[in-house]
Amino acid sequence: MLYLVKKYSSLGLGLLWCGSLAWASQPQVQTRIDTNQIVLGEQIGLSYSLIQEPGTQIRFPELSGQLTEGVEIIGSPGIDSVKNGKGTWEKTLMLTITSFDTGMYYLPPQPILLQQQNRIDTLYSKAGYIEVFGVAVDTTYTLRDIKAPESIRINPWRVVLLILGALALAAAGFFLYRYYRRRDQERPLFKPLKPEEPAYITALRELDKLKAQKLWQQKMEKEYYSQITRIVRWYIEKRFGVEALERTSEQILDAYELKVLDKTLFANLKQLLNLADMVKFARGEASPEENMQHLENACNFVKLTREAPVDESETELNKE
Repeated sequence: MLYLVKKYSSLGLGLLWCGSLAWASQPQVQTRIDTNQIVLGEQIGLSYSLIQEPGTQIRFPELSGQLTEGVEIIGSPGIDSVKNGKGTWEKTLMLTITSFDTGMYYLPPQPILLQQQNRIDTLYSKAGYIEVFGVAVDTTYTLRDIKAPESIRINPWRVVLLILGALALAAAGFFLYRYYRRRDQERPLFKPLKPEEPAYITALRELDKLKAQKLWQQKMEKEYYSQITRIVRWYIEKRFGVEALERTSEQILDAYELKVLDKTLFANLKQLLNLADMVKFARGEASPEENMQHLENACNFVKLTREAPVDESETELNKE
């Protein structure tokens, strides 16, 4: 009899020892809360942490909306994983909670599933509570009516500054408008524009200079006719708006603006351009009489086709 008691006593102690080892190795859920006392509507953090051993999986509960009646979950819960030095992971479910009504609220335990191979265990977090306080009201404060709107006193110096600022902005706008307009017209901003010299005066002056150079008398007929045609082409471009400097002699003569000229003027211009082309490009030669006659014809062409003078005040008015 004594033998049996000793035998079963040893067996019971062994079972208790094994059970204590199994319980000691069971992972524990750590529950953390920022504080247990909050003011109405204040947000605090609540988290559940668990150590994950190799080969195991942790499944946290899916929480949203209300944690319990009267306690709201703000936003979406987040899960954080941190690896420690023992080759295990600490996983944490993080919540932000609040309450919009005063009182004491019970935070129930949350089930957390721990799966290892084909075995699934359910662990529970610790229960907790929060106490929600309302905003204190100062009962000693005397209630008063809403204060009437106050009239704003007008500062005369401020009004003067506003008027001066508006005038300065207007002056700056006018200055910029005038500047960009005159710049587009290639006119100076302040200095009065000197009237442009008429094209016929410039052309006649250049023809007089060419006559004084006596190029053809120095056997420089090619240069002589190049200068005549350059002056005449420039004058045609300024007077008739024909791009004579970039066109051939044939294209210039085909321009409508020149075909309406007097037949004698047009014939003399055609002879001048054709002879100049012969001398410049075909090594042709002209007689002294032709050299003098074509210079005279060029001067007559400019004099007889010049524009009538325009009153300067009318010109300035049109440009404005």
